[in-house]
Amino acid sequence: MTESLSTRMDRLAGAVATSHVSLISDGISVDVRANGHIIALDIGDEAIVEGRPLGPRIARLLNAARDRAQAQVEDLVAEVHADPRVTTIVEQLSDSPERDLPQTAREQWDEDYPHRRTSMFFDQ
Repeated sequence: MTESLSTRMDRLAGAVATSHVSLISDGISVDVRANGHIIALDIGDEAIVEGRPLGPRIARLLNAARDRAQAQVEDLVAEVHADPRVTTIVEQLSDSPERDLPQTAREQWDEDYPHRRTSMFFDQ
């Protein structure tokens, strides 16, 4: 039985929101989710070293943790992306400006009953 698209997307959203990685380097500790949200950042006393800028070290560590957390959900992302239902939805979105608008109820009525009598109380 095929898993519903809604269930699959819920699993993906949950994985992206909850997958996280903690890394420690040079006295700097980070915990980052796959979606880039920083859960924790701790700078220990030993991290302050003269002559070495702290900002780039923190940024590198945050990016490495985010990349590892994203790698944890890559298989699920690929699985969802490969789903033909997702492909169909994406294709429909990409050509939506070129697609005709759906008929209004009145247009459908006119098409279904071309010989109906109209009332003088309603606009034509």
